[in-house]
Amino acid sequence: MKFLLFALSLITFSCAANVKVLPVSTSDIQWKGQITASNVKLIQADNRYKCKKYLDIEKLKENKYRAKHYILKNTPICYDDAYIAKSNKIKFNFGNIEIEKEGEVIRETDKYIKIKNLDGKIEKIYKDERGQ
Repeated sequence: MKFLLFALSLITFSCAANVKVLPVSTSDIQWKGQITASNVKLIQADNRYKCKKYLDIEKLKENKYRAKHYILKNTPICYDDAYIAKSNKIKFNFGNIEIEKEGEVIRETDKYIKIKNLDGKIEKIYKDERGQ
């Protein structure tokens, strides 16, 4: 009887040792979407997930991370699922107007500039200050 109780407590202890604190998404995160502390929560789970390294919450607060792929809600976030976003600030000087935006210049002509924003939308800014 003592052996049975000892074996049962040993099994329970070994199962509890596999429990880890994992960062989990609280909402769906789009491809190249920003991963923030507001859309990540910490949970205790067993070691059934196959991540070698998980995303560190302290580093998440220090840097801007983006998703390498679509991440479903309630999915653990591995370190390989995210990357640190580079700052792509673009400055435009149209004489008396100066614009600074984050994005990537796609095309520039005499009349307008096409920009791809961080969310993937393409925006056209006219140099003569008219609407889009």
